Amino acid sequence: AESMEADDVIGTLAKKYGAKKDIEVLILTGDLDTLQLVNKDVKVVAFVKGVSETKEYDVKAVKERYGLRPDQMVDFKALMGDPSDNIPGVAGVGKKTAAELLKKYDTVEGIYEAIEAGKVPEKFAKKFAGQEEQVEKMKHLIQLVQDVDLEGFKITDAKTQEPDVESLVDLFRELGFRRLVRKYGEEIKEIKETKEAKDKDKVRIVDLKKLGSDSIAVYVDLGQQDLFGGALRSITLYDGKQAVLIENPKQDEIRAVLKHLAGCKLIIGHDLKSVFHVLNLQPTTYKLPPLSDTMVGAYLLAPGTRNFDLATVAYDQVGVVIKETTETTEKAALIFDLYKKIEKGLEKEGTDKVAREIEMPLIPILYEMERTGVQVDPKHLEELSKEFGQALDKLTNKILKLAGREFNINSPIQLAEVLFEDLKLPTKGIKKTKTGYSTAASELVKLWEAHKIIPLISEYRGLAKLKSTYIDALPELLAEDGRIHTTYNQTVTATGRLSSSDPNLQNIPIRTKLGNEIRKAFVAGRGKVLFAADYSQFELRLAAHIARDKSFIKAFKEGADIHLRTAAEVLGKEEKAVTKAERRAAKTINFGILYGMGPRNLARATGFSQEEARNFIERYFEVHPGIRQYIDEIKIKAHADEYVETLFSRRRYLPDINSGIQMLVAAAERMAVNMPIQGTQADLMKMAMIDVQRWIEDHDYDVKMLLQVHDELVFEVAQKDLDRVVPPIRDLMAAVHTFDVPLVVNCEVGKNWGVLKAWK
Repeated sequence: AESMEADDVIGTLAKKYGAKKDIEVLILTGDLDTLQLVNKDVKVVAFVKGVSETKEYDVKAVKERYGLRPDQMVDFKALMGDPSDNIPGVAGVGKKTAAELLKKYDTVEGIYEAIEAGKVPEKFAKKFAGQEEQVEKMKHLIQLVQDVDLEGFKITDAKTQEPDVESLVDLFRELGFRRLVRKYGEEIKEIKETKEAKDKDKVRIVDLKKLGSDSIAVYVDLGQQDLFGGALRSITLYDGKQAVLIENPKQDEIRAVLKHLAGCKLIIGHDLKSVFHVLNLQPTTYKLPPLSDTMVGAYLLAPGTRNFDLATVAYDQVGVVIKETTETTEKAALIFDLYKKIEKGLEKEGTDKVAREIEMPLIPILYEMERTGVQVDPKHLEELSKEFGQALDKLTNKILKLAGREFNINSPIQLAEVLFEDLKLPTKGIKKTKTGYSTAASELVKLWEAHKIIPLISEYRGLAKLKSTYIDALPELLAEDGRIHTTYNQTVTATGRLSSSDPNLQNIPIRTKLGNEIRKAFVAGRGKVLFAADYSQFELRLAAHIARDKSFIKAFKEGADIHLRTAAEVLGKEEKAVTKAERRAAKTINFGILYGMGPRNLARATGFSQEEARNFIERYFEVHPGIRQYIDEIKIKAHADEYVETLFSRRRYLPDINSGIQMLVAAAERMAVNMPIQGTQADLMKMAMIDVQRWIEDHDYDVKMLLQVHDELVFEVAQKDLDRVVPPIRDLMAAVHTFDVPLVVNCEVGKNWGVLKAWK
C-alpha cells in the first residue's frame, strides 16, 4: 500500500472487517477525520487527554457532538475547512453554519440544489458562488479510500510483538528522541558488554601520589540539589589507566587535588567551569595547564542542538548509557574516552583550532569573571521598582479607559476578547491559536495603526517584562558580597556568541532610557570605576571585509560616518544634503540586510512606501555589489555543503537548507548569510578576551574583567590605574586580527554602567 496514507489503510480494514459478524472494529486515533468511517459495525476511540482519557464515538455520539451523521462528516469538513490539513473551506462558513446547512439540506449537492431553487437566504448563498468545483475537490481529498489493495494481508499479520530494540534506538537517536533513547538504551544487552563505561573492576583505584600527571580527567559528584545547591560527595580523577576516588573530601584533600591538576599537562572534564566552582578554585593560587572540556567540544561538533549534559553527550558520542548505578570512577573514565572521541571529531571537521585556541582557553577566564561578579546598588533598584510600578499603573488606567471595561492585560484570552470582540479590530492576517486570535507581539505589530490601544499594550508589556526580569529579580540574585554573579554559557548559541543567565545581561535593551536606568544599578566598588570597551560597528566592518565590498572598505578606511555615506551613495546626493530620516533609513538597511530584510520590513521601519523601499534596496545593492555577491554565493555554498563557517573555521550546520519546505529553507538561508559574520564576531570577541586577560595577568594593575555583553567588555579598574590600563586594552582589542578595514574600539568610563563618558 505504498503512496497510500495510513488513514486509507485504516478505512480499507474497517470496511473489510466491519462486515464480519464476529469481529468488533475500533479505530484508536488522534485524528477525527476517521469519524466518517463510523457505522453500526465501526467505532472510533479518540484521545482526549493523551492516552489516559479517551472518548468512544458510535453513530449516536457523532450525532450528539455535531448534530450530523458520520457520512456527512466529509461534507462538513469541506465546508468549514481545516488549516492544519490545508483545506480552505468556503470563506465565511464556520462550524455552526456548515452544520446548520447540512442538517437542512443533507449534502453539499443538496445545498447547491437549494441555492438554485432560491431556498437558501442570500447571505449564505453568495458565499457559495463559484465555489462548487473547489468544494468537490476538497471532498475528494477528505474522503478516505476504502479499497486499498492490501495484497494477501491477514489480520493475524498485525499481531504486536517485541520491538527490535537496537534498530529502534538507532532510529530514536537519528530523530533526536533523547528520552526514548535513554528508556530503551538500557535494554540493549550488547552495549553493556562492548561499549558501556569501563567496568569498575578495570578501573584500579590508587593513591593520589601514584596517579599519572599527563592528561587527567576529573569528575565531581554532588549530592541531591536543595535550595543551597548540592553538597560535594566525591571527587574522581582518572589518568587513562587508574583512578583516585576521594569521598566526602575535606579542604586539605581538595587543595591536594587542585595542586595535582595544576601540575599535569592537560585537564579533561565535562563542564569544567562548574567543576572549578564546586572546588572553589582560587585562580591566583593555581596556574592551570591547558583544558579540554567535553561539553564544549560536543557543542562545537553540533552547535545547533541544546542538550550537552554528560548523559546525552555520552550516548550521542560513544553509545554509552549512564544509569543511576554507574560508578563515579566509570564516569571519570567515560569522560576520558569522550575526550579522545571528540578530539578526533574536531580534527576531522577542522574545528580543533577553534577548540584549542579560542573555546578552551576561555573557560578559566569566564570562571574568574563569574567569581568576581559586579557590584549592584540595591537603593537604585528600590527607587526604580517604585517608578516602574507607577508607570505601569498609569498605562493600565489608559488601556482600561480605551477598552471601556476592566480586564487583565496579562491574560492573552481576555486581551483578545477586548481587541477583537469589544473593539472589533480587523482579524485579517492575524494568526489563530487554540484559544482564539493571537495577541503575540508579531501579530500586534500588524494592528499598530488600527487603534491607539496597541502601542500602549506593547509599552506595558515591555515595562512589565523589564520590571520582573531585572528590577524585581536582581535583589534576589545578590550574593553576600553585594555583587551579582551571572553565569556565562558557552554551549547555547548556534553562532558561537556567549550567552548569560541569572541575570541574562544580553536582554537589557541597548540605547533606551529604560535599559540605561537598569544599567545604572551596576556600579563600581569604592575607589574604582567601570571601564567599557566597545567594538564600533563591529558587524558591518566584518561584513565589509568578508564580502570584500569596495565601497564599504573605502568608507571605513576613511573613517566616514558609514550610514551617512551609505545614504548619500544610495540617493546620489552630497553627504551634507542627507536628512536625518534618510540617514536613519540607510542605518536600518545596513544592519537589516544581513538578516534578510526586504522592502516590507524596511517600509515599516522607515515610513517609506513599499515602492520607495524596493527602490532603496535595489540602489543599495548597486552601490554595494560585494554584499549582493556575498549573499548569493554563501547561499549556493550552504546548499552544497549543508553548513557554513566563520573565518576561524567555527561551523554551523544547516540540516533544513535542502529540506524542500520553503519556510525552513528560507530560515536556513538567512542563518547561512548571517552566521559567518556573527560567528566571526564571536570568535574575535573571545580572542580579544584571551589577549586582554593575558595582559592583565602580566601586569600589576588593579583591573578585573567583569562582563561581556554584545560587542562590549566591561572592566572594574582602580581610579589610580585607569590611564595606564585603558590604552593598552583598547589597542589589544583593536589589533586582535588584521582585516581590510580597521577595527575601532570606543572606550568609556564612569561610576555606573548606565552613565559612561568617553575616556579622554
